[in-house]
Amino acid sequence: MIDLLLALLVSASPAPATPANSAKSVTKSTPATQTKPAAKDAVDLAEVVAKMQKRYDQAKDFKASFTQKYSRAVMNRVTVSTGRVTFKKPGRMRWDYATPEPRMFLANGQLLWLYEPGEKQAFKQSLKTSQLPAALAFLMGKGKITDEFVVALITEKPPGRPGDIPLSLKPKQPQSAYKAITFVVDPKQFLVRESILVDAQGNTNHFVFEDLSVNTKVPDGLFKWSPPAGVRVVDTGKMGK
Repeated sequence: MIDLLLALLVSASPAPATPANSAKSVTKSTPATQTKPAAKDAVDLAEVVAKMQKRYDQAKDFKASFTQKYSRAVMNRVTVSTGRVTFKKPGRMRWDYATPEPRMFLANGQLLWLYEPGEKQAFKQSLKTSQLPAALAFLMGKGKITDEFVVALITEKPPGRPGDIPLSLKPKQPQSAYKAITFVVDPKQFLVRESILVDAQGNTNHFVFEDLSVNTKVPDGLFKWSPPAGVRVVDTGKMGK
């Protein structure tokens, strides 16, 4: 169950995968490329990727408010959620949902928790058996984005605000949880403002981040949590055994 929820926390494009003739891609071996996005000036894709990588490599912590729109393809239904998210190295994150109902996702480096206070239940799983998806790991300052993805600049119907830099991330190895990911990058801070994921069933998970801040000395205590008294705890790593 937590593996599925993790897939929902990584995000990609509100449209189908970008056609090859509408984007220029970059990997570790390709030179810098230029193409024209919606912004006035040309964008050097390799430079953007390098600056974004450096920004997250140097970030000790990161926090923002978020709006999440999860669109179910079969049911033609959209669920809108809001809350706050915080990342801190090494390997810690916390998603506090405020609407439509309170819930929390927490990774403390050893365990992954989902807490549903309204249901008085919590699910936990060892991170040894539930590794974070590559795109989510990147936002937490782990790994190199070009090691896992072919990155391309979206030029047709780009998401985001005018001037933003929309990037298509196609996994180099097939993934069961998602088909592709879109990052919408702020052109000044080189932080990810939007993250959009389309899964194998065509469902779309779209996060918009606001009030982004980096290196604010987030306290370690934010990632220390124990289930309150009376909460049922389910260890998903032991389910089915």
